[in-house]
Amino acid sequence: MSLKTVYFDHNATTPVRPEVFEAMRPYLSDGESYGNPSSLHALGQKARAAVEEAREKTAAFLGAADPSEVVWTSCGTESDNLAVKGAAFAHRS
Repeated sequence: MSLKTVYFDHNATTPVRPEVFEAMRPYLSDGESYGNPSSLHALGQKARAAVEEAREKTAAFLGAADPSEVVWTSCGTESDNLAVKGAAFAHRS
């Protein structure tokens, strides 16, 4: 009898769905598509274009009025802070 693993630490990390991994593979492992999207060199600009394309697709999927409404964050804490600040500023008189 084999034991089934049940993972309860999704706060620390979460498995990536296979289709997400395949979509991200060019930006994680090969020498042609990865790069810092904040850089001015060609590799970085290629990555920046991919980020902006993802932003546009995400905005369209969510029904956002403008792609600039989609904000990427680096972690849950940054996301929480952005949401709290956004709610606070939205209720200022």
